[in-house]
Amino acid sequence: MLIPRTPHQPDRPTWDCLACGEPWPCAPGKAEQAEHGAKHRRSLRLYLESCAIDMIDDRVGGHRASGRDDAIYDRILGWFAADESVSTDRAPGRAA
Repeated sequence: MLIPRTPHQPDRPTWDCLACGEPWPCAPGKAEQAEHGAKHRRSLRLYLESCAIDMIDDRVGGHRASGRDDAIYDRILGWFAADESVSTDRAPGRAA
């Protein structure tokens, strides 16, 4: 499992960055996550998907996180999905 090694983590239930206060994932957080997850893209994707689910759960629970409700995917996973044209953890010739 991917363990984030950055101070740029979400502060629940607001989902703002603990380090810089910007909506999470902030630009430095994205860069650090991408660097750490370069060899384990599936683990990073699972981590981000679990964060999106947690954000949805927090909002359903009545907490008002920063950002629009309809932009959760774009905010949490969109930046990562846009960079998935090449997967580094799939063996050549192996089906997805």
